[in-house]
Amino acid sequence: MELNGISPDGARGIDWNYTGEYLAVADNEGQILIYDIKGKLIRKFVNENTKSITAIDWHPKKNILTTVTDKIRFFDFEGNLQKSIKHRQEDVMLLSIAWHRSGDFFVTGDYGDEKDKSLLQYWSEQGELLKTIDISKGEYRNLAWNPKGDRLASASDALRIWDTNGNLVSEGNSKDYLWGVSWNENGNSIITSSMEQRIVLWNKKAKRIMTIE
Repeated sequence: MELNGISPDGARGIDWNYTGEYLAVADNEGQILIYDIKGKLIRKFVNENTKSITAIDWHPKKNILTTVTDKIRFFDFEGNLQKSIKHRQEDVMLLSIAWHRSGDFFVTGDYGDEKDKSLLQYWSEQGELLKTIDISKGEYRNLAWNPKGDRLASASDALRIWDTNGNLVSEGNSKDYLWGVSWNENGNSIITSSMEQRIVLWNKKAKRIMTIE
């Protein structure tokens, strides 16, 4: 199945809604496209500006979309902008977002630069900042909750495991910057991909099990 309407430059954000009826794609021209399960385009709107959208995530219990790029933005199903949040004083791009399964809060990760540290931030459902963490030496490329919802894995200069309050639980060192991260269905292992194309399998406490180069 081929999805129509996506930018020729590609897309970086994709996510199913909580009922599995709708697929949202956020592309590199700042478009948000919503498809039904047959791949028919049913909504198309712009992310307030034309910057590339780096990630998109549905609310786990509502048809509300959250996108990240230069700001955090909330949209309803019709494409109406509900709220826009500048996540820090500096002009730093956001890269990742992960709603908690409860719908009570979500977490974002940003790029940072030589001057400004990369931030991992916990937010309330209404978009109020709960906690900011700045221990990473690299950008937060991806975030993933385990199936139980009590641990968050972040991919940056290391694999880090956090609890729901933003406390660091475990940390696994990496030879290069991590880009992708995903839990298995049982929540007892994690797989990561990296900038130098290494695939690493970890246990749930961020201990390395296997590396494929």
